[in-house]
Amino acid sequence: MHSQHTISITHHIIDKITPEVHGSQTEYLVVIVKSGHLKMHHKGLIELQPNMGLLIPSGAAHSILEGENLDIWTISFCPSCLQLNENSPLMHSFRKVRLGAHPFFRINEQRIGYLITLLEELQKELETAQSDYTEIVKSILILVLYEVKKSIPEDNDTSNGTNKVIEALDFIQNHYLSGISLKDVATATHTSPSHLATLFKKNTGYSIGEWIIKGRLTEACSHLLHSSMPISLIVEKLGWSDQTHFIRQFKKAYGITPAAWRRKYQKIT
Repeated sequence: MHSQHTISITHHIIDKITPEVHGSQTEYLVVIVKSGHLKMHHKGLIELQPNMGLLIPSGAAHSILEGENLDIWTISFCPSCLQLNENSPLMHSFRKVRLGAHPFFRINEQRIGYLITLLEELQKELETAQSDYTEIVKSILILVLYEVKKSIPEDNDTSNGTNKVIEALDFIQNHYLSGISLKDVATATHTSPSHLATLFKKNTGYSIGEWIIKGRLTEACSHLLHSSMPISLIVEKLGWSDQTHFIRQFKKAYGITPAAWRRKYQKIT
């Protein structure tokens, strides 16, 4: 969890792309196709053409099927690291996609040039990574999300319905800091814990417990990076049973203790 975990951006020009299964991720993705054609599976078959984009919220399974003559940009970011969440106006489209709205959108031809300029500036800032990069890249990301929001029709509602995994992801996203368990998620989604556990693992590649821990660890990294809050208070705030357990889980995920992680990455940022 450093600058490349908080937010990263890639730009590729590809003649032909081969099938690739991505599964799911804890970050949020924005894909912009400037030119070429890309066929993906994300909430169904999607074909992206020039000047089109795609939103992929955390936990959403997706895979690349084929593509050619692509000029494509991808932004991956951690909302909580940037003090954003799905209830923020510019992030709400991700929640709508999670709940069934169409994940793709078409960018106005008069705006695509400006959007690409923003992406180029974001890439430049991340490459230089100056001491104040966090606020700068957040500001550029907000402008990108604003362009995305303007490109999505207002009637893009949850037209594709919901299922138990989507409901579970939505519940976890809104409650993962309150000490929830598999039983709590199953109760909220009106299903049995064993059935939900099987569905969730099959669709996301993670157990519900692993997904909750990943969310809480990401939130912990945000506190470590952007505050001087003592680790004991972070543990209490995020609902771990004890500090030793938190440190053990953090070290398993990131390879070093929370204190060492904070010293290392606060120097970077």
